[in-house]
Amino acid sequence: MLHLFKERIHESFALAALFAGSVALHVAWIDNLLITRSPKIADWVTLNPNIGPISGLYVDVVGAYFVALLVAAALWRGRDVSHWRDRVFWFFVVSIVVFLLMTLPFVYGFAVN
Repeated sequence: MLHLFKERIHESFALAALFAGSVALHVAWIDNLLITRSPKIADWVTLNPNIGPISGLYVDVVGAYFVALLVAAALWRGRDVSHWRDRVFWFFVVSIVVFLLMTLPFVYGFAVN
């Protein structure tokens, strides 16, 4: 069989990927909130006028994921990161819950007049 993939992945890289996913989720809901609140920011992040500001949101989230992944992977490379395992896991769980709550339409549509 072809050996295109490694048989295992290092814990430091797995935790870096989980951490980067968490950061990307936070960037996504914050950008979504900013885009819906400010037309100036929506115009600024619009890469394709036919698609709208969602094109810039996706690029921003992917960029945040890869930057966080590279930084975390560089910091944790070759180190014992088993003590970070629970912290990163719960950061990911909290990120999912916050993302789900903060992207509900009545939450980001809330306004105080």
